[in-house]
Amino acid sequence: MDAVYIFRHSANDDFELRRSLRSIDQFAPYIRKVWIYGDKPQFISDDTSLIEHVPYEVTSRVLCVKTPVSNMFLLIFLASLIPDLSFEYLHFADDLYFLKDIPIEEARKDRYLEILSPYAIRARGLWKDCLWRTYDLLIRMGYTGYNFETHTPTFLTRKRVLAAYSDFKDFVTEDRFYGMCGPTAILNHAHKQERMNLTDLKVENSRCGFWGKPPAYEEVARQSEGKLFFNFDDPAFGEGIRKFLMERFPKRSRFERE
Repeated sequence: MDAVYIFRHSANDDFELRRSLRSIDQFAPYIRKVWIYGDKPQFISDDTSLIEHVPYEVTSRVLCVKTPVSNMFLLIFLASLIPDLSFEYLHFADDLYFLKDIPIEEARKDRYLEILSPYAIRARGLWKDCLWRTYDLLIRMGYTGYNFETHTPTFLTRKRVLAAYSDFKDFVTEDRFYGMCGPTAILNHAHKQERMNLTDLKVENSRCGFWGKPPAYEEVARQSEGKLFFNFDDPAFGEGIRKFLMERFPKRSRFERE
């Protein structure tokens, strides 16, 4: 199993990616190779048997799309075309982390956040509008309405991604927030084809996350205790999260240049 990061440089000297890679190295040793699709981090190892950077242009030319690519469904599909990528892999972002050992059978679980409902109050915003637009399209075409935007590493296969893109390509755009949400579209499509067992992330209670504003270090340490996954958004990144990640992942990983 490989890991694929859809990556753009952060404002923090790519601090987040470095620690995320360390979490893979520490807790998921079965990962054969890491692929960085998009921007190139300067600190990654030169050993391409362990980690390799793939510029957008390597696969984006297949569809003649503009770079840098910003739409997530399109990014996931284009990354799945990396020639030497393993059949099954984990879809990662630089703000996703393992906090303890994760057996490969746990990594393969298909986790969802909620079952979307036509009776729910629809919050507004670019991302929320995209999610509900995805839901409406899925239901109209006879698919289920699970929300797979879990902010955890997502288990994918190249077959799943290709099949979903082939059926939904008319709704995939180059705009970041228009079209369909990538994980939700791909995994609802896969669920109709495979009827895989799904894991309710809220019931599993395995994720600690912070969004909107920076938490204090003490809050991060308390809420992350016993959790498997850790995540945050850009507005939440501050000294509390920085200190937590530095303490949890102080040692250089095999994916970093000496």
